Amino acid sequence: MNNNNFDAMKESFFTDYIRSNVPLTDEQLSTLLEKSKVLALGRKAFLLSAGETCCHRFFIEEGAVREYSIDRHGKEHLLHFAVEGWFLMNVESIFFDRPSSYFIETIEPSRILLLNNEQVNRLAREDKSFEQFDRQLLYEHIHTLQLRITGMQSHSAEERYLHFVEHYPEAMLRVPQQMIASYLGIAPESLSRIRRQLAERHFR
Repeated sequence: MNNNNFDAMKESFFTDYIRSNVPLTDEQLSTLLEKSKVLALGRKAFLLSAGETCCHRFFIEEGAVREYSIDRHGKEHLLHFAVEGWFLMNVESIFFDRPSSYFIETIEPSRILLLNNEQVNRLAREDKSFEQFDRQLLYEHIHTLQLRITGMQSHSAEERYLHFVEHYPEAMLRVPQQMIASYLGIAPESLSRIRRQLAERHFR
């Protein structure tokens, strides 16, 4: 990112977010944003396709995106979604330098900051507080996956749905129902039935 682009990004959602979590100087932010770029995309635009190796971490400035796989029968399986203020990264590529098994695609018109992974790692080596922040993002990613695995193994479909509603209320209004069903590991028809039963119980 050149100096003009850096100046434009200095008051962005991303820089506000970073500064609220890590005490970085303008010089350090410039290092972080070097080689980064901002994309304004419409619906169903791909940031990453399966088989590609990703060298960026994505920060959602505006909009919503999803990370998903497609099985040999053509069925989609939603791994993650992200809305404004969230990071999304492909772990296979970022940490293991392997081609991705997943697609990353916008759900709605979005503005995405692509952070170059080399620059992220460079700043993490130079600044202890940023290194801790970056590590915490990974820990949260792992914890989220653990909770999902536990939910799939131990909780009913209704319990998983109620957990989703409690923790991701905004996503309920923005992520299509068939994608929510995929994220919960249930059929869209099952999700519709759960929503109907909950509504009936609520209004009794």
